[in-house]
Amino acid sequence: MLTYKLHLIRHGLTAANTDGRYVGGGTDEPLCALGINGLEFLKGNYKYPEVERLYTSPMLRATETCKLIYPEMEYVVVDNLKECNFGEFENKSFAELSNNIRFTYWLKHQSEFVPEGGESNQEFAQRCADGLNQVFMDMMKNNIHEAACICHGGVMALLLGMYAYPQKPFHEWTSDSGCGFTVATNTQFW
Repeated sequence: MLTYKLHLIRHGLTAANTDGRYVGGGTDEPLCALGINGLEFLKGNYKYPEVERLYTSPMLRATETCKLIYPEMEYVVVDNLKECNFGEFENKSFAELSNNIRFTYWLKHQSEFVPEGGESNQEFAQRCADGLNQVFMDMMKNNIHEAACICHGGVMALLLGMYAYPQKPFHEWTSDSGCGFTVATNTQFW
């Protein structure tokens, strides 16, 4: 039975990441110098998987990571693998939001509360599931057995929390920038 292996890799750091801001699908910022240096360090000291195809979120931080890690490869943009849109909380730090009653409620009741201008957990989960399905269907259709996907920490944690074995809550599937997880499936299982 044919196996399809996908390496999920988190994008490099941005200034917002280092500042502790909520950076989701509504903030399209580039990698910062620390993020570029971190990816270059990882690439120089470890070996990223050799892959037949490269997929990415459309966000600038993800496409720039593609170009640093896999400079010779073209990539396929998968719009549905964009980070969650945090709406009114987008690009703000915890300190800026800590006295906001709506933010406090969101932290406690994320499954019920949708930030103004943002997306619900259900919308985010369905969109990411659709994106992962698009990737695997493309791999199967084009006989690609090993690929990489540069995406976001929230996307990776959500997808692994939904589909990975052993099953763990999504918050246990965190990854450092430039690092990630490898998943595998086959046509029967998928």
